Amino acid sequence: MQTGLRRTPTGPKPAELEAEQVLEALSDRACRRILTTLQSATEPMTAQDLSEVCDVPLSTTYRKVEQLSEAALLEETLQLRANGTHTHQYRSSVESVTVSLNDERGLEVALGGDR
Repeated sequence: MQTGLRRTPTGPKPAELEAEQVLEALSDRACRRILTTLQSATEPMTAQDLSEVCDVPLSTTYRKVEQLSEAALLEETLQLRANGTHTHQYRSSVESVTVSLNDERGLEVALGGDR
């Protein structure tokens, strides 16, 4: 038997900070590789799976999935098993990212197509 617990970002974020986090994550090659791999995956993946598929060291993979999660680009689920073990699984939480500039609010990022 498995039970899933979903991790969601906590607290409100100023729009400018959120935009900066998204753009910083998307500017990183390893983050983009992880995100695109999860976009095409049919099931959530573990950090170990992502490390192997993306050819990124496991320690780097953990840092990058944390960065992507903080930018609200990934959803993290904790799978609890009857035998007492657990594992974190990740999936993309968006299908698109739109960046725009406007005079009033400055830089704005819209995350679209929640998966």
